Amino acid sequence: MWKTLHKQSEGCVFLSWSWIHAWINTLPSAPTVLIAHEGNTCVGLAIFTQRNERSFLGIKIKQLWLHRSGEQALDQMWIEHNDFLLHRSNVQSVRKAMLDYLIDNQYLWQELYIGLSTDEKLDEFECNLPYSRIDITSPDFEVDLRGKTHIDDYLSDLSKNTRAQIRRTEKILSQGGNLSLSLASNDILKRTYLDEIAALHKEKWQDTEFGSGFNNPIFERFHQDLIFAPEMSNVTNLYCLKVNNEALAYIYILKDNNAWYFYLSAMKNHTDNRIKIGLLAHTFIIKEAIAQHVNKYSFLAGEARYKESLSNMPTTRQKLMCFYQPTFLMRAREALRQIKHALQKSFRH
Repeated sequence: MWKTLHKQSEGCVFLSWSWIHAWINTLPSAPTVLIAHEGNTCVGLAIFTQRNERSFLGIKIKQLWLHRSGEQALDQMWIEHNDFLLHRSNVQSVRKAMLDYLIDNQYLWQELYIGLSTDEKLDEFECNLPYSRIDITSPDFEVDLRGKTHIDDYLSDLSKNTRAQIRRTEKILSQGGNLSLSLASNDILKRTYLDEIAALHKEKWQDTEFGSGFNNPIFERFHQDLIFAPEMSNVTNLYCLKVNNEALAYIYILKDNNAWYFYLSAMKNHTDNRIKIGLLAHTFIIKEAIAQHVNKYSFLAGEARYKESLSNMPTTRQKLMCFYQPTFLMRAREALRQIKHALQKSFRH
């Protein structure tokens, strides 16, 4: 049912059955499925996990999370562009019907979490669910490749300084040998690339708040399912930028029919600070995307200077929003939350 509807929707790779199926396989218990029908035809699907969160008063708050679990370890794969899966012919009416069902069955939830999603999608939810707050907000960077037939067409959109850094990096590295971009085209190469990505990723992120996802067995299982899916349903590409067959950087791409999404990278450190391996690696991948007539290359959410430098479109935002019931308890809880945040902000200043 999901595969059929996805073909009839505008849903991106994060709403593909490949992503959703891999996610479901990580869940400790069965989720809840909301289905919208028009006659005998399925026109809307959404999968929720249910969670009870204990409030500061000891009261349990019933939560529904769309295509997420609400727990860090289970959400480290990090879905973006999240939404209901909707038939493209009547998106607004089907979304409203699904939200009306949730509103009419208020016993199911007190908080409803949607995201990360774009402002455009979240506006549709806010029209029907006016009581909300933003829990996470992040800039989102994209590259428009429509009409690009050569990498120079893209580079001309960038700043003079960014172009100079890319060309300087390519010139210096080329002095050491031949630069090439390789795709892991079989399971053996995919395994090799994935092992090397994991090692480099752990080294870089091991001392951060949440660490590398590759230290999380749930995250690893998810990507094993995604990367080694059957060829017909595979939505991943693993690339390696090399000089004389020595790996410099790995880029993990998610893809659908007309867009590529940069999921993560793993890069070797270089002692020469003039060399910007990340800028060059993305340039090589964008060159490949142009050759394959891809319309969009997305850097996804996350504040990073290199994303801004390589983007040729206005910056947008993605958010995780919590919609809550307008009961006395929930409105009081939200008021106390706002007071707490205001006090924390005043103490910081």
